[in-house]
Amino acid sequence: MKHTLILYTSICLMFFIILTNITLLNGEWDGITMFLCMSIFTFSSVIYGFSRKEEKKGHVNGSND
Repeated sequence: MKHTLILYTSICLMFFIILTNITLLNGEWDGITMFLCMSIFTFSSVIYGFSRKEEKKGHVNGSND
């Protein structure tokens, strides 16, 4: 559940950054916006990857957590 919340929060944050750039800044900071979104996406992907690795590791060991 914790990882799902992180992924959902990341998507909301990316949408907020993009909409702020379009509405308030008139698209003038596209490079910075794309860099921030890429960084958030990369961070979220790493967190998701680690959670999947832990999940698989738990199933191999026979744990039901």
